[in-house]
Amino acid sequence: MLTPFYEVFFTNATAATDGTVCNTFEKKWDIREVWINKYHITYMVEADLSDSIKDSLPEDLIKDAGFSRLQMQNGSQPVSMIVVGNPKMTLGKLKKDGD
Repeated sequence: MLTPFYEVFFTNATAATDGTVCNTFEKKWDIREVWINKYHITYMVEADLSDSIKDSLPEDLIKDAGFSRLQMQNGSQPVSMIVVGNPKMTLGKLKKDGD
C-alpha cells in the first residue's frame, strides 16, 4: 500500500558566483510529492529543520505541522528522507490507509 507524502529535499542549484569551484553551487530547498510503502519504513523520528531551511521552503507550506525523518529499507540499501508532518501526524496518515 502506497501512501502520499511531501518530501523536503534540496538540489545543488547553480549560483551566480565569482567563478570559484566552492561557490559554484548553492542548496535550494523545496518539496515534492512522494509515495511511500509503509511496510518498508524501519523507523521514524522528529526532524528539526533550521530556520533558514524553513524560510526557503514554499510560503504556503504549513510549517507548524512539523517534519519527520523516515528510514526505509529498499533491498540492501537504506533510504532516509524528511517528510512534512510530525511523527504523530505521519503515523496517523499511515494507519488511516488501513491494512
